[in-house]
Amino acid sequence: MKSVAFINSKFIKFNEAKIHIEDRGLQFADSVYEVIAVVNKSLLDLRFHLKRLRYSLKELEIKYKFTENQLSKIFKKLIEKNSVINGIVYLQITRGVQSREHAYKNNLIPTVIIYTKKKKFNLPNKNFKGVKVITHEDYRWARKDIKTTNLLPNILAEYKAYKKKAYSAILIKNNKITEGVHSNIWIVKNNTIKTHPSNTEILKGVTRSALILIIKKLNLKFFENSFTKNQLFDADEVFLTSSGSFVTPIIKIDSQLINNGKIGKVTFLLAKSYFKAF
Repeated sequence: MKSVAFINSKFIKFNEAKIHIEDRGLQFADSVYEVIAVVNKSLLDLRFHLKRLRYSLKELEIKYKFTENQLSKIFKKLIEKNSVINGIVYLQITRGVQSREHAYKNNLIPTVIIYTKKKKFNLPNKNFKGVKVITHEDYRWARKDIKTTNLLPNILAEYKAYKKKAYSAILIKNNKITEGVHSNIWIVKNNTIKTHPSNTEILKGVTRSALILIIKKLNLKFFENSFTKNQLFDADEVFLTSSGSFVTPIIKIDSQLINNGKIGKVTFLLAKSYFKAF
């Protein structure tokens, strides 16, 4: 069970954690967040996460300063208090509390919310599984590079996937694949790996960044290129990456099988290589 959370400067019982009714994160989704994987009690890709957190805070002008050491200590204490071996640490920082109006004041004190959740991961072993996904129109706002809690379009797309008993949804804009609801999307064609360029059309995924370094070390052919829906369905392999799903094979999209419904060799290699890096 989630027994302890961290709110602002205090560790408190999870079921007693509260924020103010006029917190801007609650009323306007005026906040940013990060989800950090915990494997064998260790935090994965922490520096990538904190680098992206600083970027998101800067882009939204939320005035919250931190050091890696400060947050790392809190994360590790929560992992210990909640007896988390495998799971996630969730961090959210809101602009703070203000009487309800759209324009924000510059002197607000940010709200800090941190808690943990235990989770079983899809690891590249004998039980490694491929997943089914659906395609869905991308209705999100224009600044997808900022990791905000403004996620209503993602929620609606994910619910449609849930109703169709799919793992998640791949988002499409102007016939181009952008990313997944909570992941980056990759294709493999003729042993060449492609994923969408890092720009305002996608979130620069932490697992994505780590995997690109691995791909370069393995000397695999790789391009940051956008690709179409037809190219997606014509791919030899498709997989997604995220901090909660790591490298997950996609073996069915809508009603079409990918690679005859089998996990591809390149995908499996990358999944194994990602874990060898830790």
